[in-house]
Amino acid sequence: MIGQTATSQSVAILAPHGRDALVAGKVMGKDRIPFLVVDDLKALANLVDNHIGAVLIVEEALSDPSSDVLKSSLAAQPAWSDVPFIVLANGSAQSRSDKAKSRIDMLSNAVLLSRPLHAEELVRSVQSALKARRRQHEARRYLEKLQERERQLYESEAKFYAIANSVDQMIWSTLPDGFHDYYNDRWYEFTGVPEGSTDGEAWNGMFHPDDQAYAWQKWSHCLKTGEPYEIEYRLRHRSGEYRWVLGRAQPVLDKDGTILRWYGTCTDIHEKKVAEEQRQLMLGEMNHRIKNTLAMVNVMVSQTLRRAESLSDAQTAIQARIGMMAQAHDRMINAAWAETHLLDVVETALSPHKTDDRRFKIEGPNLSIGSKQALAITMALHELSTNAFKYGALSTQYGTVHVNWSAVQNDGCATFRFGWTERGGPPVQTPTRRGFGSRMIEQALAGYFNGSAELIYDRDGLIFNLTAPMSGLT
Repeated sequence: MIGQTATSQSVAILAPHGRDALVAGKVMGKDRIPFLVVDDLKALANLVDNHIGAVLIVEEALSDPSSDVLKSSLAAQPAWSDVPFIVLANGSAQSRSDKAKSRIDMLSNAVLLSRPLHAEELVRSVQSALKARRRQHEARRYLEKLQERERQLYESEAKFYAIANSVDQMIWSTLPDGFHDYYNDRWYEFTGVPEGSTDGEAWNGMFHPDDQAYAWQKWSHCLKTGEPYEIEYRLRHRSGEYRWVLGRAQPVLDKDGTILRWYGTCTDIHEKKVAEEQRQLMLGEMNHRIKNTLAMVNVMVSQTLRRAESLSDAQTAIQARIGMMAQAHDRMINAAWAETHLLDVVETALSPHKTDDRRFKIEGPNLSIGSKQALAITMALHELSTNAFKYGALSTQYGTVHVNWSAVQNDGCATFRFGWTERGGPPVQTPTRRGFGSRMIEQALAGYFNGSAELIYDRDGLIFNLTAPMSGLT
């Protein structure tokens, strides 16, 4: 006997009449097979519920009116459990009634042994039943491990998908040979392509045509070497435009260093990339403009000193010209060194000289003008205004200046015209020598606008005309 608690390696004996239970118990004890004796089907049903290892039962015990209790317990067994029964039968199969056969069939997994008992046959039958029962429990434990692994795998996948779809980055994975088999929701939201349409090698077709060959070469190299993958390329957005993306991937290796999978990300860096390109362009443009400005200052200072009548006059002229250049630069900085408007440039350039609004007449459309051209026309207007105050129309009480510009069609080409006309000043005489101002106006200004410029020393007042293609404004 093994006590009150049945185990999966115990045999329950139900033989309520005669000496069968005693004889069977001696045989079990001799071969050290754990067993316990029960008195009726209800007690046996309880052991079945507790997964008894095997049951040795005499055939006549099955005729007990409470056999339905055992039948219910057997029906309630889990799918893995099939309790083996050894039935000590009465007589041969030919002498057994249909009712008796039905009771034995109820057991499902039963082996019949005829009485009188043969010890070796009984032991072998019991040992075989217990071995089969052990395999059932092993299969149950294996199945439970598989179910636990399946549960863990499901939870892991669910966790991965939840994380992968909650981040802003596009996440993807491939087989060891680079075959793409997963993209997260961000990928499909960004690209707008149908799910699954970029599996395999179709991903490369999403890149800008100019980036495809390099991206494929880089990816192929990483697949062969196992090196981490990192590249910048232009990826087609759902809007149809190509946006800059940073692609990265790392291989997952087993303990032997064999690649199991690749996991990668795509990060939208378009704004950062464009901002960096604009910054580089801006730095290059600033460098170019500063060099031009310094060159202009160098020429202006040297020519002013060379042609000034005194050092005091040269100092005054240089300070005024550099001051006007500083104002022009302030305006260009406020306009981000890109484009500004001509009317604003003219108003700003003339504001230091407009002691009376009636002295100036300004007319023209508010055209866009590039920063380089804005600086040039600001310097030209400063020179013209300074000259007008010293020698021209603004040196008298009633002299006036008319500043005008227009955009006209000339032989099918858009042409820009700019004019400065003085009236009411002293009679104009053609100068015997040409200073920095006049040369800057006629030569430098014309060059900045890709046009032609001319100073006309009309007796009634100085006239300046600039003619250029419209493209010269920017």
